[in-house]
Amino acid sequence: MKILIICNTWKEAIFLCSIMFLISIPLLAQHPIREYTLTLRQQKVNKAGKLVSAITVNDSIPGPTLYFTEGDSAIIHIKNEMNVPSSVHWHGILIPNFYDGVPYLTTPTIAPGSTFTEGFVIRQTGTYWYHSHVSLQEQSGLYGAFVIYPKKETHKYDKEKTILLSDWTNENPHQVLNNLKRGQEWYSVKKGQAQSLNRVIAHHGLGERIKMAWQRMPPMDLSDVYYPAFLANGQRSLSFPNAKPGERIRLRIIDGSSSSFFHLQFSGGEMQIIAADGQDVQPVKVSRLLMGVAETYDVIITIPQNGKYELRATAQDGSGYTSLYFGKGAAHEAPTLPKPDLFHMEGVMMQTMAGMKMKMGQMNMYMSPKMMKREMPYIKKAYIDREDMDMAGSLGMQMPEMDMSGMDMENMDMDDSAEMGMNDSAMDNMKSMDMSDTNRNMNTDNGMAKKGDSVIFNYDMLKALHSTNFDTSLHHVRNLTFNLTGSMWRYNWSINGKTLSERDSIQIQEGEVLRITMYNQTMMYHPMHLHGHFFRVLNANGTYSPLKHTVIVPPMRSITIEFLANEKGNWFFHCHLLYHMMSGMSRSFQYADYKAEPIMKNYPKSKLFNDDNHWFFWGDATIASNREEGYLSYSNRKNWIRIKGDYGMWQEGKSYNVSSDWWKSAHPYEVSGTYEYFVTRFLRPYLGMVVSNKDEYKRFYETHNKHVPLNDVRGMVGIHYLLPFFLNADLRMDSRAHMRFTLDGQTWLFPRIWLTYMANTDKEYEANIEYMLNEHMSLTGGYNTDYKWGGGLMIRF
Repeated sequence: MKILIICNTWKEAIFLCSIMFLISIPLLAQHPIREYTLTLRQQKVNKAGKLVSAITVNDSIPGPTLYFTEGDSAIIHIKNEMNVPSSVHWHGILIPNFYDGVPYLTTPTIAPGSTFTEGFVIRQTGTYWYHSHVSLQEQSGLYGAFVIYPKKETHKYDKEKTILLSDWTNENPHQVLNNLKRGQEWYSVKKGQAQSLNRVIAHHGLGERIKMAWQRMPPMDLSDVYYPAFLANGQRSLSFPNAKPGERIRLRIIDGSSSSFFHLQFSGGEMQIIAADGQDVQPVKVSRLLMGVAETYDVIITIPQNGKYELRATAQDGSGYTSLYFGKGAAHEAPTLPKPDLFHMEGVMMQTMAGMKMKMGQMNMYMSPKMMKREMPYIKKAYIDREDMDMAGSLGMQMPEMDMSGMDMENMDMDDSAEMGMNDSAMDNMKSMDMSDTNRNMNTDNGMAKKGDSVIFNYDMLKALHSTNFDTSLHHVRNLTFNLTGSMWRYNWSINGKTLSERDSIQIQEGEVLRITMYNQTMMYHPMHLHGHFFRVLNANGTYSPLKHTVIVPPMRSITIEFLANEKGNWFFHCHLLYHMMSGMSRSFQYADYKAEPIMKNYPKSKLFNDDNHWFFWGDATIASNREEGYLSYSNRKNWIRIKGDYGMWQEGKSYNVSSDWWKSAHPYEVSGTYEYFVTRFLRPYLGMVVSNKDEYKRFYETHNKHVPLNDVRGMVGIHYLLPFFLNADLRMDSRAHMRFTLDGQTWLFPRIWLTYMANTDKEYEANIEYMLNEHMSLTGGYNTDYKWGGGLMIRF
């Protein structure tokens, strides 16, 4: 059943919604109706010490929790009172494709001043949530919880609480993404996690860092963004004084953040997991649970005697936490986790790559079938050796123990624009394989990772209540490989080396089983989410592998999932780190015989592709005692326009003996503009123009006994290439046939101090020290052959 009303005025909305409701009564009589109205507004809020613009739902962040019972007919009116379009995605809800809430793929955007009404039957139970799928609106507060009760409760508990965890920034989310695209390290500095040279040496990691720099790998990070606050139900801290000793309380916990994973710990004892992503599992007790973005877990805690007890959600990168207290009296704090040792983690990663004989260029693009077959023994060994990496190990994800004898590795579809897939004969050979136990946990104690007296959660501890196997005699099995790829240097994220705009959809057939192995070839964790379906996470429990809608794939690890294509539509699949999704790490599964609603012709999918192909602008200006400099950058995924210039504060004639009176009194300057195109991540040819009065140009005219013009204007062509150690090589030739080769780079010496350097074949040299005062300003000083010694202030914008 579908109900769609788009209204442009309040009166029209009220009238049409009333008519809709009256018409719907006979149709919905067999299902109890539960109706909600969500009103989206732009308002000022203070969540982290500063009043900033945000998006509220019914005047609150998060929005109201929507409660349903299995079998209800949900009618939800979404009123957009903002001045920008919006949408709402029902995360984890089995729903008609038209209501999935992905603009330009499944659902119309909700225009400013309009109302979108939808109706559907609830056909599941569990803990879920909703959020915007337009641009970066989720980061600004457009999210809320979605709870569905079973007709008959099977779990015993005394009370329940719904907890929605989130991260909060006082910055405009678009500026956050702009900063990430820029490659600025301010967020690492703010978090106290700067990986500068002095800290690398102090942690005995210089050798590994040199290896990483040689392969053009930037420092590892667990979270891209600095957040001044982490929230539980919109607050930094919550208290439930009515919780009584001995009570069993069910907590429906949702990670509704944009970029933050959380470690959950309860000071009152172990937490009993009873459901994951809304699906019941066999109860299991844990001391610590790493929760990925967009995952949900239902846990039961028992309140001890005497005092109030803390449930702490600590950000994975150790930059902060939010607390919930249960009970009254003296506070019992949850353990404080040490900050992750990124230097040690980097070292282990490099050992893994060394064992795999893998290079950074191979990480950015997907591994070929030959490479996977060749590297499999090294990968397995590396993962066994890496059990000391508690962060990743806590998830229990290892390299699949895959019997690859049934795979036709040589005949996989390896077109540059295609996901890797089996040919028909290979798939037939694999039908008899039991892939349900591929992601085995290598820990002992029945899959439990123990550290002292603590039991640390991993995916192998999730066991479904009933068999989740698909009958492969009835369903054709199709195998896909997704390599999760990306570049921190320009902040582009992709699948198999392609962003959404480069490779948008994967055609699937209704009734087939899609078995997807994901290899994370990056240094970050990726929570991968599939819309409209639940998938099996193949783990040590075989036929009882759990069902989920979101799964974490840790760095340099893999996991296999599979789902039955039984929900017609166009369904989004993406990394749920918001800034990764907006930078290209997504795909859509398109059912071959599905026809979208006619209204979607007015919402072309090409606009969805703009998400990872936006243009970003930034620049800086330096005012120093010896010169002034400026730099402007405007770029998207493949194109880069740059303008830079410098102007000397001293007259040129004081330094150079030339015949022209004008030149003797002129201040030296140079302005250049280029258009550059990324052929690969490292190579970009360019065209441009340069205007200058510097020495190398003047000498050309005097050497040829020509009149020296006031300004020398030249065209140029060239090639930029990123060398090992992040050295930028620039070879160019101008319209006077003058060749110049330049090398430049920078070294991160101390958390706030950088050394930048440059040399070229025109005998120009430069070295500068930059001290970062804050996000927008730095002190700078150094030497330049044209402008000599000087120092000043750099302003970034």
